[in-house]
Amino acid sequence: MTTQRQSVPALAVRPTLAEAIAAGPLLLDGAMGSLLYERGVLHTRSYDELNLAQPELIRRVHADYVAAGAELIETNTFGSNRISLARHGLADQAAAINRAAVDLARSAAGERAYVAGAVGPTGVRFGIASASERRLARFALAEQIDTLVLAGADAIMLETFGSILELETAIEVAKERGPRVPVIAMMVFDAQGKAEGGLSPAEIADRLIAAGAHVIGANCGIGPAELYQVTVGMVGRGRPVIAQPNAGLPASVEGRTLYVANPEHFGVFARRMLKSGVRLVGGCCGTTPEHTRAMLGAVRMLRGENIDARAERAPGAGVSISTASPVTTPIAKVPLAERSKLGARLGRGEFVVSVELTAPAGSDLTKTKQQVADLIAGGVDVVNIADGPRASARMANVAVCARLAAETPVEPILHVCARDRSFLGLISHLLGAQGLGLRNLVIITGDPPKMGDYPFSTPVYDVDSVGLLRIAAGLNAGVDPAGKECEPTSFVLATGAEPAAHDRDRELRRLEDKKLAGAELIMTQPVYDPRTLERFLDEVAPLGLPVMVGILPLASHRNAEFLHNEVPGMAIPVEYRERMAKVGGGPAARAEGIKIAQEALGAVKQRVAGAYIMPPFNRVDSALAVLEVARDRMRR
Repeated sequence: MTTQRQSVPALAVRPTLAEAIAAGPLLLDGAMGSLLYERGVLHTRSYDELNLAQPELIRRVHADYVAAGAELIETNTFGSNRISLARHGLADQAAAINRAAVDLARSAAGERAYVAGAVGPTGVRFGIASASERRLARFALAEQIDTLVLAGADAIMLETFGSILELETAIEVAKERGPRVPVIAMMVFDAQGKAEGGLSPAEIADRLIAAGAHVIGANCGIGPAELYQVTVGMVGRGRPVIAQPNAGLPASVEGRTLYVANPEHFGVFARRMLKSGVRLVGGCCGTTPEHTRAMLGAVRMLRGENIDARAERAPGAGVSISTASPVTTPIAKVPLAERSKLGARLGRGEFVVSVELTAPAGSDLTKTKQQVADLIAGGVDVVNIADGPRASARMANVAVCARLAAETPVEPILHVCARDRSFLGLISHLLGAQGLGLRNLVIITGDPPKMGDYPFSTPVYDVDSVGLLRIAAGLNAGVDPAGKECEPTSFVLATGAEPAAHDRDRELRRLEDKKLAGAELIMTQPVYDPRTLERFLDEVAPLGLPVMVGILPLASHRNAEFLHNEVPGMAIPVEYRERMAKVGGGPAARAEGIKIAQEALGAVKQRVAGAYIMPPFNRVDSALAVLEVARDRMRR
């Protein structure tokens, strides 16, 4: 069946900010104050007054964020209300400071970014303030918001509010002063995920929505890991969610307050937030244009765009190779069953098993070949070799697969990651794999480079997994990406999926896209909760694609907590983490991890096409132990 999709052409007229948010996700800028401090401005200055005193400095900061990829930048007006400015003797300049701020941001943004008028708290403690103090604060907020709206701000950004009462007042004022201007409202939470008064993220979200905010969320106070938990708790309550974490928690270094979260780490959490349903991501205290640039890949990837196309389009307009044209699944020249042993088994409906091995850190394959021999003796003759796992220097997986195919009886599955190669490089890589006799591919987008031995490594992301699948499927059909006929390849095309993804609707839409692009097999992220997998299998059944369930035996309680809290798409039920906590680490923990994995596989083995085992530290004995519960379905 041919499925037609409406293409989304680049627009001649830039969409409104509300439309861009709805299309999402959207990338915001980072800190202003901490960056000005790092650029030599003393903390005793009024940073807001710099809009008048040093406009080129402020314009340069805005321009640096736009150049890094920010699509929505905030004016330098966090403390530009009359009450805050009075502390510097500048109350009578409030209107001039706010107008200048919008002009500076707009001149830097041009048509490449939207401008939000930043509004911070007045400093009045609403919880204990008198009625007259609250009226004074309301007037100060109204004066600032009115000036920002009249100066042409695309939105009002209410940020870093510690009092829900003051934030509700600010929302009410913003709706009065600019009824057609989107209101973005962000609360501050502590490290335990609570706001003032012990309110939860869900409670804050409901109150912000009731007050009339168009976008809700949280910023400042805590780093990306902590704010992830907060903002995910706001998702799904009826409004888009925004997250702007600090660059980690502040530390005092030689008398200076510094934020030490690595930009690459920020990029990883940006992707995790977006995949969990957050619509807007940016940075707060301690973040820089480098943090923004690190998040750009995650935003483009989740939007399915060619990263390098950004300069050629207005924000919110246009799409990438992945989705820009009507989709027709290419017809491969070689039937599935004739491409590889794995393809033949899938064609016959047999239960298939593969075990993932990590390539060696050097070029010696002696240990890897012994692990392969152990797997073959245990009835497994297919292995996966990942592509650059954990940002460490390892032997190229294409070389490992080629040698294993030539020197052992095993049939390898090559992971091909869109992260590290340009569009042209990916085509060459695929053709090289075909020339080396490799026929099984797992096509993935790949996580942004994490903190590892080489944190400066730059992601490419010319295409995502959908675009890369389309390239590979086209080659199978004998057509290169330029539309020219070529010698057809004969790849079995697998793709990844996250059964525990927070945004299930998006995950299912992506899987539909992947099937239309040419995916023939789904290999899931590790799943521990049979209920989660059963639901996923029900939801993907209409696609008609075979599913190999991912199984990763837990190695320890610490390993379980890390996977649950730090790895996108992984969710380990609390009862399993409690079981691992009871045994801690060592052999007892590994045995318990194997038992949990066996339970997960045993519960669904009759519903899946096979198992994809990922043993920690290449412990093939653990993989074989897990497979004991599926021996009745395995065939050689």
